[in-house]
Amino acid sequence: MWSLAKTLRIPIDTKIKELQDIPYTISYVMKKRMQLDNFNELPEEKRPPEELIWEGTPEEVKEWLDDVLKRQGSKDTEIDLTSIEE
Repeated sequence: MWSLAKTLRIPIDTKIKELQDIPYTISYVMKKRMQLDNFNELPEEKRPPEELIWEGTPEEVKEWLDDVLKRQGSKDTEIDLTSIEE
């Protein structure tokens, strides 16, 4: 696509003059795909919103997941030790 646009002198984006100016590299695409696959393993109600996935910072996503998983985990990890007999 880049070579075709350059040959025809059709700008993909007026700010992009060279190939290295493109913000998304192959490694970014692969990491984002792995992240999406990992999010899809979570139940739908625990997945981050689309806007947060695409526009949020890694810290915001981590904080959101920590909050969601902490809330869920606090319910399941409560143990009543008084009812255990020796």
